Amino acid sequence: MQLDDNIRWTVTDPSGKTIILYETQFIRHIIGDHEEKDAFNRAIVERQAKNSIIKPRFIVKDQNYEGRRKYLDLVDVPEGDGIKIKSLTVVVDDNDRVVTWILKRTITDFLPKGDMFYDSQMV
Repeated sequence: MQLDDNIRWTVTDPSGKTIILYETQFIRHIIGDHEEKDAFNRAIVERQAKNSIIKPRFIVKDQNYEGRRKYLDLVDVPEGDGIKIKSLTVVVDDNDRVVTWILKRTITDFLPKGDMFYDSQMV
C-alpha cells in the first residue's frame, strides 16, 4: 500500500503551537507497529489524543529524546461492559509532529526540576 504524507489532523496546544499528525505516522507507527489489541486501543483513543494536546493535564520534557515533549492526560478506554481509566502520553517531536501515543495503567515519569512546561492546574 502506497501512502503519501497527508496531514491526518492538526490541533493547537496551550502554548499556541500547531501540532500535526501525518497519515503515514498514524498508519505505520501509531497503530501499525503494535499487536492487534494494542493497535485497536490506540485507534479508539485517537480523538482523546487530539484533545490531550489541546487541553493536556501536563506538558513535560521527554527524558529519553532531546527536543521531544510529552502531553499527559487521563482517558477512558472501553473494556467489556465498562471503561478503564488510563494514562495517555502523546509524544511530539521538536518539529511539532506527533510521534506516537501510549496508553498506560500508571504514570511513572520522574521529572527533574524545570522539565515541566505546562500544568493545567497552575494556569
